[in-house]
Amino acid sequence: ASGVSRAPQVAPAAKPSGTPREAMGRTLQLAAAALAAATHLGACASQPRMKTVPQPQVPHASGVEVADFSDNVLPLMRVGHRVLDLAHGGHFDAHLQDTPDEIRPPSVVAFYDSSDEACMAGYAELNYDSLAEAAFPARERLMIGRYDIYAAPRRPWYKFTPELDLAKRFAVDACPQVVFVPRHCNGWTEWCSRGPDPTNPNVTLMGCEAFVDQCTGTRKWDGSEELHEWVVNQVAEAGEPKIARFFGSYQEQGNWLRTRDRTTTVTHMRNIFQSKASPAFTERGFKVVEIPKEVSEWLHGFLARHENDWHLEEWGGDLTQMNFHEHPTSFVELDLEGEARDEIALKYLKPLIEEWSGLKDLELTAFYGIREYPNSAWLRGHIDRTDTHVLSATISLKKTDEEAAKQRPWPLEVVQWSGDAVRYDHPAGTMVMYESSKLIHGRPFRNEGGPHLGCFVHFKPASHAGEEWESYSRAARQYERSWTEFGRYRETPSVEPENPQYADMDIGSDSKWTHIASDDDENDELDEEELARTKGFLVEFKNRGDRDVDLYWRSNSGAVVKQGVVRKSSSIAITTFPGHTFFFAETGLKAPIPDSTFVMSIDRRFLKFVGTKDGSPKVPSKWAPLVRSRLKEEIHEEL
Repeated sequence: ASGVSRAPQVAPAAKPSGTPREAMGRTLQLAAAALAAATHLGACASQPRMKTVPQPQVPHASGVEVADFSDNVLPLMRVGHRVLDLAHGGHFDAHLQDTPDEIRPPSVVAFYDSSDEACMAGYAELNYDSLAEAAFPARERLMIGRYDIYAAPRRPWYKFTPELDLAKRFAVDACPQVVFVPRHCNGWTEWCSRGPDPTNPNVTLMGCEAFVDQCTGTRKWDGSEELHEWVVNQVAEAGEPKIARFFGSYQEQGNWLRTRDRTTTVTHMRNIFQSKASPAFTERGFKVVEIPKEVSEWLHGFLARHENDWHLEEWGGDLTQMNFHEHPTSFVELDLEGEARDEIALKYLKPLIEEWSGLKDLELTAFYGIREYPNSAWLRGHIDRTDTHVLSATISLKKTDEEAAKQRPWPLEVVQWSGDAVRYDHPAGTMVMYESSKLIHGRPFRNEGGPHLGCFVHFKPASHAGEEWESYSRAARQYERSWTEFGRYRETPSVEPENPQYADMDIGSDSKWTHIASDDDENDELDEEELARTKGFLVEFKNRGDRDVDLYWRSNSGAVVKQGVVRKSSSIAITTFPGHTFFFAETGLKAPIPDSTFVMSIDRRFLKFVGTKDGSPKVPSKWAPLVRSRLKEEIHEEL
């Protein structure tokens, strides 16, 4: 488990005054002592080391071939550290895209080659990771990354296109090399098209040398001054980012950026590792079809009946799969007519997906609806939950500005089994069936064709190749964890600007975010309640009863969303937040089983269903109080 702390403070931070450069100069005065203290306390991070991870044995459906361009002898990817481990250039771009222009800080990236002993010796001499923790400015003033030139093209199972080659994009010509990236770099690299796919002319192949890199003006450290002095001076010259009014301070803004960094990194790791370790069922992983007439008529009728039930979608401030923080999505729950919705899904959509996938007896796990993406919205490429969102359909229901949509379509982008990123049009009236827990999918560019209304239906198989589906879901998650090294976050104290400038744009105010109260000692670790509110926590739902049960989440508006089936003597794990409500229900029903509704709090990490057919709970062991006490101690230690 990873914690969050700041580097040891060796002297009280002086109140900032004067120019940004003078404020950074005071930071430099503390840097040497802070670095010495950090090294003394063992803050220096370990160097990347090669590890062999066995290739997953994945039973794809008969006749289905999936490319794999990855290697299995590479360094692990670190998560939760001050220095972001960048999988490739697309991962770097994503972190820049996560932050609006007005509040985006500059970045610094260290490039190295983990297969080159001389380069790694030079990287060790830089003491880069310790400087990042103890001498470089805090996250709100600087994003810090590192990039393994050797590992980057060998990690993904998909093709490493020129857009992903960050070392080449930044003209790296030494090893190691440190590059400073100015604030105006926003991550919107313009991918180029290779034309139609010869095997499927309806899709366009993406990725080639003719891409356009939006980022210009990068600078390389030449070694003429100390690295930490050079970085601090570059940050001062870049000017201070503005503060979003919703956050009100650099410290709060930095915390927001930090939690989002973790989400974006995990999204890319899931795309690389969990996707690779999951079975494939169909030739390409997706298929575009017309929406069945009965489904279309019911959905449009639903829209007419519930035109006054739209509301802003509930979206966590730490989530980065959409740019909700600047262009929030609206939502209306299909749960308002839940029985009719399920009947439509089971009668018309399930047979289509079963026929396409070759799998029978699929279980309906969710039918989301209906989301409105506004202009300028984007949806990052991702995979869905491997336990419940396995075979799905995304339904393009309506484009509110049909002429704009025709002129500027908002296509879907997926990574097909050949390893190619492809785009294809998805006009109103069509739906795409896709293998959502394996196929990387999204719309990773801004919508310029007017509001888009869509909804999503998800199914899961009970089994595959003679094994329960949960075993494949667990194996995919475990494969990702086998490539993960969890770090401990440490950074220098926040330095608030003397004359703060506030962003004109409303940033983050519509998302779910709990502010962390200020403290006189900015170096204190976040307490466990604050961590849980901002980063969430993992809860394991165990079934120790005598039958299978369903698990549901209930939103503040009363809508319920099925999380999955918890089979007898099994469990599922879900990341949640304090105050969220879950309940167990009998299979196929949506009413809570008596005494099985739970409101989440940080001391509830393991929840059990223990009912029997006659309604009586199993008698708890005499050791239960001692176990609960020890679990509470372990939770405190973990946080």
